[in-house]
Amino acid sequence: MTAIEKPEDSEKGQKEEITLPQETLEVFGGDELRSRVFYEKYALRDASGMQVEKTPDQLWLRVARELASVEDAEKRKEWTDKFYWLLEDFKFVPGGRILFGAGQPRRATLLNCYFFKIKEDSIEAIFDWCKEAARTYSFGGGVGTDISVLRPRGSPVNNSAIYSTGSVSFMELLSTTTGTIGQAGRRGALMITIRVDHPDVLDFISVKKDLKKVNYANISIKMTDEFMKAVEDDTDFELHFKNERVDFRKTVKARTVWSQLVKAAWQSDEPGLLFWDTIKRDSTTEYNDMEVQGVNPCSEQTLENYGCCCLGSVNLSYFVKDAFTERASIDWDGLVQASRYATRFLDNVLDYNAERHPLPQQKQASLWSRRIGVGTTGLGDMLIKLGLKYDDEATVEFVDKLFERIKNVIYDYSTDLALEKGSAPAFDAEKHLAQPFIQRLDQKVKEKIKIQGIRNSAVTTVPPVGSGSILAACSSGAEPVFALSYTRRSKSLSEGEFKVFHPLVKDYMQVHRITDERQLPSYFVTSHQIKPEMRVRMQAAIQKHIDTAISSTVNLPQDISIEDVEKIYFLAWKLGCKGITIYREGSREGILETKNVDKKTDQKTMTEFERPKVLLGRTLKLKLPQGSLYVTANTDEIGTLKEVFVTLGKLGGDEKADAEAIGRLISLYLQHGGDIQNVVRMMKGIRGKYVSWDEGVQLLSIPDAVAKALEVLVAGRVTKEASSPLVQGGTCPDCGENALIFEGGCYKCTSCGYSKCE
Repeated sequence: MTAIEKPEDSEKGQKEEITLPQETLEVFGGDELRSRVFYEKYALRDASGMQVEKTPDQLWLRVARELASVEDAEKRKEWTDKFYWLLEDFKFVPGGRILFGAGQPRRATLLNCYFFKIKEDSIEAIFDWCKEAARTYSFGGGVGTDISVLRPRGSPVNNSAIYSTGSVSFMELLSTTTGTIGQAGRRGALMITIRVDHPDVLDFISVKKDLKKVNYANISIKMTDEFMKAVEDDTDFELHFKNERVDFRKTVKARTVWSQLVKAAWQSDEPGLLFWDTIKRDSTTEYNDMEVQGVNPCSEQTLENYGCCCLGSVNLSYFVKDAFTERASIDWDGLVQASRYATRFLDNVLDYNAERHPLPQQKQASLWSRRIGVGTTGLGDMLIKLGLKYDDEATVEFVDKLFERIKNVIYDYSTDLALEKGSAPAFDAEKHLAQPFIQRLDQKVKEKIKIQGIRNSAVTTVPPVGSGSILAACSSGAEPVFALSYTRRSKSLSEGEFKVFHPLVKDYMQVHRITDERQLPSYFVTSHQIKPEMRVRMQAAIQKHIDTAISSTVNLPQDISIEDVEKIYFLAWKLGCKGITIYREGSREGILETKNVDKKTDQKTMTEFERPKVLLGRTLKLKLPQGSLYVTANTDEIGTLKEVFVTLGKLGGDEKADAEAIGRLISLYLQHGGDIQNVVRMMKGIRGKYVSWDEGVQLLSIPDAVAKALEVLVAGRVTKEASSPLVQGGTCPDCGENALIFEGGCYKCTSCGYSKCE
């Protein structure tokens, strides 16, 4: 029997409830969620792990002082004050690693994520990547990579294997590396991409159907214009791979690949799509060894090899005057000043962090291109404060002009920084000005670039702002408001559950003295009420003014058709989006949903299972008081679990019949698209008349034993539910509540503030 954790071992390291200081609660107006996000995620700790900051003004001062320290001595006081103004009241929300790492005595990078490639098609290069990734995770960074360099399945190799197992077969190794290295209560983040013309693309699309595989990574496909046109025209498409040792080609129908891709995304929201030709065409760094080669785990940063995410977001919601009135307007003086200060702040992060990178190559890349990402958050809140409905055509036009102005302000200031401090070492005026994105800048800005240069080779982005948006009490990134209210569970059993309003809703209700959210005006729209087409149009309008990319999730109703998903993807490609991520409501277990989700199985997914003559299986034996329990798990040729047989006791006994029924019902569920993790969660922990032990594992009942056997057969060990990976959903790993939302391409808990992005 495979070794599995003892129950007492599974409780070790469990997160203990931290008592919040009264002054922390008071400064956040009694909002426990915001208080916990601040105190547990970002407040500075001493060498022993104890928090030494209790209020956000202490954090703002620490971060402002640390980031101003790279200025010339005579300017440090000036920029400490200016950066404090920028951070105060969350006008600007730096990336989570910046808030955590500035002034941090531990070894930690201030940069959330990096991209670096597998250098070549070899075993040595794959394990070199694992070593570099492990070191990056240990410093707190996430990683993006691409497996297109690896030869496809079935191609020859010069070792005892004779034929390669393919690029996809190594994804589990990359994922396991990611899941192994802890980061102060979280796991490292990983994005794996592959080109759509790689011969293994079909294996890549289906890899996450097997619940045993690639649990610690997001996956996306680099789509080409050639492929998209082939799908449109219903023509053949060549999959190919060539290096000095392998020349592998095959022809497929483009729509064969497309249909499998769209179906997989419809079922589980992965893989995501990256429109790679659009990314390359609109990149500002396609010269001097800055060419983009991949993306970070949330895909909002298109990066060169060893490139980094140096990100922070201006809180648009803050810069609205006379909110909720007919006089509502944008505070342009404040917004312009914040955008300029944010540009300098992030540029300073590059110098402050120069000796804090996990790898020397990351330091070299960051200082060569000086790539930063001045982003925005709170757009959804800003629009509501201005009385604008997110999904109106007029609002999309307004946002287009808003981001155009912000873009030119940021670029203009980067040229001023170049005059003061020097351009990025990689900068070449002629080559930079030739980039299509740069050509669309304001003429005065282009003239300044020509004369003064530019400090940062790429400057703008729209990242997901996971727990940072909770901290700032605003909507995340470019997303609309996710929901007007949430249900939270009281710590006191006597109080039960209670409703918590989105901070913006609460403010409006107080201003207008209403108590019922049904009295809110029509421009209070949420993610689930907006037509997908308008979400794509909004993303495309913003993308015109972003030199990297945007992290945004198009929320779809549960009953949307696969054909409608296809239309969304094609619209995103044609409008110039650099990528597209969807979330079909109800497609991931445990994600917070709207009330109209049909919890019943979607009948359109109920197709008959045609059993092949041969399935591959393994059997595990457990000893119970009732006799020996045998659990057999059978998988199809690609490793997807399709059958479970459970046998116990003697023929004709009631317990044998019950066990057989359990196996049959599990098999039926799996054959109609069910998730084995759901089975394990439902059955594990059920107590019966007899409790027994088998090699240190406590077995509470027949269902509990079956669940634990399935965990061994599927995952190799019994896992504690609260620590299971969140790539496919599930309850929050920090607080255990069913309160996760999927927004901006990442997970966020509305109960405790956990975020997989920050």
